[in-house]
Amino acid sequence: MKKTSLILVMSIILFGCNSDDIKGTIDNVNNVIDNAGDAIDSLNDIASDHNDDIAELDTHSLTNTQKQNYAQISTDVNTLVLSVAGMCVDKQDAINPDFTTLSCNIADHLTDLAITEFSNIMLLNGKLDITRQNKNLFIINTNEDVTFKAPIISSNTISYQLQGDNKISVQVSNEDDSSLLTSFSGFYTDGSQSDNSSWTIESINNQSFSFTDDDNTQLIALTNGQAQLISKDNQTYGWSTNTTGKVILK
Repeated sequence: MKKTSLILVMSIILFGCNSDDIKGTIDNVNNVIDNAGDAIDSLNDIASDHNDDIAELDTHSLTNTQKQNYAQISTDVNTLVLSVAGMCVDKQDAINPDFTTLSCNIADHLTDLAITEFSNIMLLNGKLDITRQNKNLFIINTNEDVTFKAPIISSNTISYQLQGDNKISVQVSNEDDSSLLTSFSGFYTDGSQSDNSSWTIESINNQSFSFTDDDNTQLIALTNGQAQLISKDNQTYGWSTNTTGKVILK
């Protein structure tokens, strides 16, 4: 039943058949409905404006040292995520070597983490979805964002998302199970900044990094790869990592 017809029926029931009373009631109700619609539109505009406040990192305002720090942190977070994923895979592989999917809670492995040499990162939480596409290829996505602290670039918690087109791919060598090649694309959000809050990183042309894990030093790294950071207005800058995982800006 249409809005006006419903109002008409209700008005007749309440006020009888006096046409002036009915017309006045209909006009009043219509005004209330129109005002409510305007209020909803205003709330939607406010919500839209709030979403627009979540901007992207302006790399033009960064010094080379700051660019180096963003690149190193963004690379090494992937190193730490890979380390956690590796622990989950090894544990599951011992139970069921034919598994195809696996959930991995980062919080369960924080005390077992190795360290990165060139960045100070504290992983906090996050849940990984790991898919085994074949014997040697694994895909890592986030079921819940990875959260971490990296004081050199932010005083607050940063989130790392691997969903949709964003993912970490891991290729295990046929000859050596300890040899891992990886490429990645991920989205970062810095909750402490209202105008410089997000950026994306990705391997350049699917350039693979080598994941290294030194049992003697307990150091882990992504070495001999290339990546780039993409931010506001498609601003980009790139870097490579050397044999120890240190970022070298291009």
